[in-house]
Amino acid sequence: MESRHVQHAHGRRIFLITVAVVLAAAFTCSSAAPGPFPLSSLPAAADRLIRSGLKDLHDGLYGKAEETFRAAAEAAPGDPAPTLFIAFAYWWRTIQDRSDRTLDEPFLAAVNEVVATGERRLEAAPDDLRVLTCVGTAHILRSQVEGMRRNFFKASQEARRGKKTLAAALELNTEYTDALFGLGAYNYFTERIPGLARGLLFMPRGDAELGLRQLKEVAESDAYFSTDGRLLLALICGSRDEQCYDDALAHLKVALEKNPKSPLVLGSIGGLKMRLGYYREAVRALEEALAAAVGDDVERADQRRILKLYLAEALAADWRLDQALGALQAVGDGSLLPARERKVFEHVAAEVSQKQGVTGVDAAAVVPAKNPGGTRLADRVQAALAAHDKGHDPEAFALLGAAAEAYPTHPLPPFLLGRWHFEQGHFAEAERELTEAQKRAENPPAWMAGWIELYRGLSQKAQGHRKAAEAHFRAASEIRRFRSAERGLLELQAGHAPHGRCRP
Repeated sequence: MESRHVQHAHGRRIFLITVAVVLAAAFTCSSAAPGPFPLSSLPAAADRLIRSGLKDLHDGLYGKAEETFRAAAEAAPGDPAPTLFIAFAYWWRTIQDRSDRTLDEPFLAAVNEVVATGERRLEAAPDDLRVLTCVGTAHILRSQVEGMRRNFFKASQEARRGKKTLAAALELNTEYTDALFGLGAYNYFTERIPGLARGLLFMPRGDAELGLRQLKEVAESDAYFSTDGRLLLALICGSRDEQCYDDALAHLKVALEKNPKSPLVLGSIGGLKMRLGYYREAVRALEEALAAAVGDDVERADQRRILKLYLAEALAADWRLDQALGALQAVGDGSLLPARERKVFEHVAAEVSQKQGVTGVDAAAVVPAKNPGGTRLADRVQAALAAHDKGHDPEAFALLGAAAEAYPTHPLPPFLLGRWHFEQGHFAEAERELTEAQKRAENPPAWMAGWIELYRGLSQKAQGHRKAAEAHFRAASEIRRFRSAERGLLELQAGHAPHGRCRP
């Protein structure tokens, strides 16, 4: 019996295969490729509207994209492509919160319409590349629903059918760049599924290196969906499988050049920076995303609210606690957020409290304070943070030193002392304080456990103790729920990417 972790990993990869093939087939079915084979085409007005809707999707405006795709359907009555993109817009929204089933019914209705209209057209023209791909995509969209419901065997069955359909379309034109997107994604992800699981799912082995080359060819082309190729490459290269974080960031920057000020791309850059522990850079990217999300419509307002939440998370991670609280207040009632964001809201609020010393040990100090007015741990920590922010470091260190004595079992004061010593280049002192914090921390929050290991590793690295540093980086990379665990993996690389196949 496999562990739940392994089963979850297999399921996630099946989910990604479905995502990739859906993207590829959806884009293929809307366009008209040149070639001496039977091929219908959309009216020019419908094609323009679909392209406009895709731009809205890349901006994260799913509702607006749906409206644009409906206008395309009116411009091309009886054609399956616009309706497929309506389903596609629902699909994008659904994967933002997989626990929300309110879109299932309209999503499935759109998919069923694609199949019905497409099959009617294929009766008259069975080799129509565009319509054939639309119908195949509808089957893959159905497989996505199965995957979200954790019916992975059914999902893999539908993914195989989708891949078979895409391969049949390629037989009509082997140089069709659009089709290479799905084939490249399929080749990459199927090789990443462990052999036993792949056999049980009856999926043929792929070729990861070939898949990456195919995806790059698509991303570097003039195809209007090259942005999605870049985003998929960034997802792949920035994964734990590849660990090519600089390459992932480079792909995102290219995507941003093609989509200037895209809140979606800027938010993706901020998310990657968060995973790597570069919180100031994450804050900048998220602030840019928030500034770019202009507009008075409801969807833009909701988008800004979500961006404010993730900005609050980045500010809290960077110890700008007052600003983080301000951003949380700007978000408003956290209970009204989608399920995933509600959890983020709760975690950020808890983290700010923990870093202020409000939660945890907060009884009367063991050592009586000389100033009876500020004996609580929270009072001492917040006074030290305020002094540090003003540049009054001697006062800040003294306040924390007193707090460490007053609360001899609490890890927060020595953790902060170690952090500040590290920032000032006092690595031996940082190691001493962080070791003490680790001794005191019986069940620390993930952010503290992770950064104790990272700071200790970075301190050992600065002192030339490579083996000791690597042990700490490895430990940091294995801490559950630590948002920047992959910083440990990055440090273990010592400036050298594991390979060059992800390079743009």
